[in-house]
Amino acid sequence: MAEDSLSRVSDVDIDSNGVFKYVLIRVTPKGAGLGKEIVRGHAWAEYHADIYDKVEEELEKQGFHCECLGGGRISHQSGAKKIHVYGYSVGFGRANHSVATEKLKAKYLDYEAALAAGCVEMAFVMMDWNSLAKGFYLNLGAQDLTQSEERHCMKLDRDALQRLAQRGKHSKERTLELTQCFCFCLFCVEKEVGMLKGQSGIPSGPQHLIQAVAVNQCGISSVQVCDFVCDCWDCSDENQCGYHKVSPILEIPFTCDFEGSTCGWKDVSTSAYKWIPAQATISTEGTEIPFDHTLGTDMGWYMTTSKERGKPSLTARLASPQMREAAATCEIRAWYHLWGPGLNETHRPSLTMELMHANGTVILWQSPPSSAHAWRELVAYTGRVPGMFQIIFSSTQAFSETVVVALDDVEFRNCGPPHHKTCEVDCQQGGCVGLDWVCDGTEDCRDGTDEKVCDTVSLCSFETGWCDWVPEDNKTLHWARNSTLNMAQPPTFPTRDHSTNSQEGNFAFVSNNPQNPEGGTAWLISPTLETKDKNPCTLVLYIYLYNSDTNRLNIYYRTNSSMQLVKSRSGELGNYWFREQVVFSVQETFQIVIEGVIGTGQPGSIALDDLILPQNCIKEAPSFVPFTPELETPSPCSVDQFLCDNKICISVEQTCDFKVDCADSSDEEHCGMTVFSEDTRGWTDVSVGHLEWSVQRNITRADSVGYSFGLQEAPGQMFSLARAITPALGPSGLACAVEIDFTIGPQGFLALGVTDKNLRTRQTLWSALGNGTTVQAQVTVPLGAKGRPFQLELLGLENLKETNNSLLAIRKIKFAQCNSSQALSTGMSCNFETDWCNWFIEQRDGFEWERLEGADHTTGKGYFLLVDPSVRSSLGFRARLASNPQTLPAEGLCLSFWYRMEGPQIGTLNLKVKPSGEPEHILWTRTGSHGAVWHRGFSNISSQPAQNYQVIFEVLRDGFLGTVALDDITTTHGGCSAQKHCSFETNDCGVLSSGQHPWIRQTGTEGQGPLTDHTLGTPKGHYMILNCSVETLPLGQKATLQSSPFPPLLHTHCVMFWYYLSISDPGSLTVYVEQRGTQSKMLSISTMQGEGWRFSNFSVQVQDEWQVVFEVKGAGGGLTSYTAVDDLHVMEGACPKSGSCDFESGMCGWSKPHGDWYSWDWKEGVTSLRSPSPKEDHTLETEAGHYAYVDTGALGMGRSAARLMSEHLPATTGSCLQFYYHMNFMEENSQAQLEVKLFSLQGERTVWSATGHQGRTWMNQTLSVSSLTEFQIVLEATSGAWPTSSTIAVDDVSYTASSNCSPIQNREQEKGNSKTSVAGLAAGIVCSIVLVVLGAIGASSCRKKWRTPRGGRIEESASIQSFDNMTFREDVFIIPRFPEDEEIQ
Repeated sequence: MAEDSLSRVSDVDIDSNGVFKYVLIRVTPKGAGLGKEIVRGHAWAEYHADIYDKVEEELEKQGFHCECLGGGRISHQSGAKKIHVYGYSVGFGRANHSVATEKLKAKYLDYEAALAAGCVEMAFVMMDWNSLAKGFYLNLGAQDLTQSEERHCMKLDRDALQRLAQRGKHSKERTLELTQCFCFCLFCVEKEVGMLKGQSGIPSGPQHLIQAVAVNQCGISSVQVCDFVCDCWDCSDENQCGYHKVSPILEIPFTCDFEGSTCGWKDVSTSAYKWIPAQATISTEGTEIPFDHTLGTDMGWYMTTSKERGKPSLTARLASPQMREAAATCEIRAWYHLWGPGLNETHRPSLTMELMHANGTVILWQSPPSSAHAWRELVAYTGRVPGMFQIIFSSTQAFSETVVVALDDVEFRNCGPPHHKTCEVDCQQGGCVGLDWVCDGTEDCRDGTDEKVCDTVSLCSFETGWCDWVPEDNKTLHWARNSTLNMAQPPTFPTRDHSTNSQEGNFAFVSNNPQNPEGGTAWLISPTLETKDKNPCTLVLYIYLYNSDTNRLNIYYRTNSSMQLVKSRSGELGNYWFREQVVFSVQETFQIVIEGVIGTGQPGSIALDDLILPQNCIKEAPSFVPFTPELETPSPCSVDQFLCDNKICISVEQTCDFKVDCADSSDEEHCGMTVFSEDTRGWTDVSVGHLEWSVQRNITRADSVGYSFGLQEAPGQMFSLARAITPALGPSGLACAVEIDFTIGPQGFLALGVTDKNLRTRQTLWSALGNGTTVQAQVTVPLGAKGRPFQLELLGLENLKETNNSLLAIRKIKFAQCNSSQALSTGMSCNFETDWCNWFIEQRDGFEWERLEGADHTTGKGYFLLVDPSVRSSLGFRARLASNPQTLPAEGLCLSFWYRMEGPQIGTLNLKVKPSGEPEHILWTRTGSHGAVWHRGFSNISSQPAQNYQVIFEVLRDGFLGTVALDDITTTHGGCSAQKHCSFETNDCGVLSSGQHPWIRQTGTEGQGPLTDHTLGTPKGHYMILNCSVETLPLGQKATLQSSPFPPLLHTHCVMFWYYLSISDPGSLTVYVEQRGTQSKMLSISTMQGEGWRFSNFSVQVQDEWQVVFEVKGAGGGLTSYTAVDDLHVMEGACPKSGSCDFESGMCGWSKPHGDWYSWDWKEGVTSLRSPSPKEDHTLETEAGHYAYVDTGALGMGRSAARLMSEHLPATTGSCLQFYYHMNFMEENSQAQLEVKLFSLQGERTVWSATGHQGRTWMNQTLSVSSLTEFQIVLEATSGAWPTSSTIAVDDVSYTASSNCSPIQNREQEKGNSKTSVAGLAAGIVCSIVLVVLGAIGASSCRKKWRTPRGGRIEESASIQSFDNMTFREDVFIIPRFPEDEEIQ
């Protein structure tokens, strides 16, 4: 029956023509039955998810379960009977195109001939820096069609392609591993990226790139290549052009993302300081970039500069290939990274972008002098460039500088032929323009059609003089005429004119006089004009406003009786010439007055070029006597003061600071907070495109007049968002938020951003996109604490051609609680069930905490805070959550919280404190996965008496797969108990060293000792070390390290730690447990097999307060003798045997090996994952039991392996390893694999593996293992070539030094059954008691986790741990005892 219903679901449903997104979906009847894959692809879908959501909704109603297996794109040409399958979905990943292809073949049978003829050969371009790749392709049978020494063009026929496919699919011993294989579609191969790996299979540093993309497949003329027009059917003529036809990851055309290719960019440096491709890394914090901009992970690539230095400085130059015919609207957008102590205002720009073309070389963009540890966007404009040109990025560093320079995601936007929304004039070489753009001083058509016949206009380009325009002499400043070539080039002057787009061209400008810091005005006056037939006179001109927010350009007309302002532009528009248009409807003789206003103390300049008047503006005889306005009364305030309306002067820094300083409030009236009326109240339009912001008059339903801030058509030439900005604001307080009341149309876009004027950074705080209907809404956007000066920015977009009138309207903007000196309520306790309490997001760089509903710690289904570094928009370096300023009680404070850190590659969670007026410092830290379970952390808070402080939770983005969660923050007066997990990263955890022979806390970079710690595996990690040389610790003498006192233990606990003994006579290490002054010896270590961190543990159960004591006895060691200790951890339950673990209390001695691997996680069965996972563990056979797992769907392409490694085990001639594994995969073709390996100094070997679906239950495996040397067991999970949504789980690992595995297997199975029975019996008895006592409340408690029967405790019930915000806001509230540090919920 299920099969019959499934047959009614068509295998393929795609559009009949065009290029569109597609998804591959697994459809399975609900209940039972086999499923099948279906292909769905449609051009109407903006995102792959749009297709999947629609199909899922339809099929769910018919009784089917759907799962998306990935996506891509399809190019369907029904006329030519061709289909091309390629690409992938950012959200769902790459679909298995071979499966989609077979489905398409079955439907389009008559396309088979095209397949045989089309998939014959393919050309690839490959950079020369990887010579092994060339030999690799030649060995496959490729032809080398090399035309130059710089690059190689390899042609692969059908046989070579098949050999390549087989090599990538089946070879396991290859040196060249195809980590992203060829995408075989119906007719061509889309892309291949190879990565070189060492023979061991372990990546050795960043892999080199191999470029392999199709170039000019249709063989068109070279004059049509790299001209921003797709002439080939597959657009391959626009590859390797400094961009590719499209970035498959970003899905943006004419973009280079540097993922697997440099897109033709070439280093042309003349010194050892060069541009090179690089891969992001998290292992060298501060010296390299932890993630690229494209992927936002350490898998991404970008261009950077080498580390060479020279005196006095060196310059590295990166050149694009030759491009052709840039349009006047051409924008270059790129993301750059500059960081280092060498950045300051005294040095030349560290990064420069130049344009080289026939008219010379001009600077398009220069980096600001500020430094910010973040990716920042640059925007530059080429202007109209006929013929060929190149773009050059230059990085200059002085000998003493250490600056990290990086470049990523270079995009060429709107560079092709024009396509205006009103097409009234066709261009001969493609494209069209509107009549308003004809004879406007800009060549929009490539052949100049729009500017060839322009006798009807009068143009003043300032090339030979002032034309009939006259600079006014009796003003404080004066207009001057010059060219960039003849001027000094401070950053305020134009780097070229508009007319010729070169340094030689002339323009008019006015700038601040160094002798007149108060600024001033300059007038440029037109000839006397009169309009013909009384029709309006339209002035077109090109303006330059850059590097100043207070400079202003005013355009008036004056008659003999009056002077009226018609247009005013202010704010920083960008380093380019922008088109402006002013209409004069004057019925009498008049003059145009262009006024340049230079703001007080501002270094900026204003410039004009190409003033154009139409034929109906008739020049009259100079008998005209113009109106002369009265002189303005000089301000009584100094240059750094603001004049209130009541004539009182205050500091400029007191304006727009969210505090009223003028008695009449005039200092806060024009700062952007308003219910819009006829005035913008401080918002300034800085748009340069077809849209601009303006105050608009609206008629309400009650026929009353209202106002809003909306969009209208504008004369700018660019195709960009409309922008409006506030004046300089700040400082703002922690609770500061922006409230917006707005309306958005069906296709509108609205966003609120913030810019930092000092760092030149811009961040989007909030955005809204039309959903097909007109919506009125209100939103509150957290802003948080920001220093002065910053500006808010509104961005808007709408298709006014379709709506006629703007539907996008902002009625009200309000700043709430933004006064930085405003007192806020104190207290840090919060469970986040109703709100954020007194915790606030610190808006930094786009990586932020969110408040979500789900499996929280408080109730199991409430609210908590979460940070997800895998979100594509989260490209910041840190997410920070800050408390209100607090006052510390005299007895001190203990801060407690619950946290969860899960995922195959998660970063760092820090707890920081910032005393008032002092730098912040770390109190507590954790790094890497700690499982999908809640842990408790706590720390003492201390500061000077009566000194305010803030507490900050900070997540670093040094991991990219997983999440960090936070819940149930509490504070109690007094100190915390001893830390049960000490990594020594932030402090010494209160350990005491014997005075005569001190232990010290250090890193791997300080003196002798291990080069890396155990916690982080990096030189920056900390540990405790004792110098064991005979001079420091004489033969026979002892040195001790004593932990802080731990409270009495009700149950058996396990003490775990890692130690490192140097090879040269470190002495012996003995560990004691001390209680009431009596020491009990737990273990003793005197030798090590080779260097490295070793794991050890022992079980303890004491009734009194106790301490752990490490004692080292000197052996007369040499200068390099030492003993080190790291990661002291006390956990409930008896210690497992070496190499064994049931994962109920953690990972035991198993951990992720240091290196380029993903982590295993551990969880309860009840905790849900993105991929299907076992609902019960094997140990307890309950949802509360734990196991280790890897979600293979979360593993990325390239690095697809997660490793879990045991502690070191002694050499053996035969031991028994038993474990249970779970590999229940829905996908029949899943290649996910679990391997067991043995790792030692002799190498690494695989002793067992399982691939694909293995069954629906826990499977047992018993292995006999042997090793001649000390070794470690490795569990490795891999996702296969195509990651699918599946979970590999392992439980009850048992290692026994016995060669007789079969009896052990039986005994272990019996033991497991017994444990389950005991656990079930115990749980039943206790649950019965709880149900009687607590009734319905206790029933929910029974669903909580029960500990293992080996001395475990029952987890505290939800009724004890839940609380409300009303109670929990009070710091003095005394709560019941929480589980100790690192205990698990």
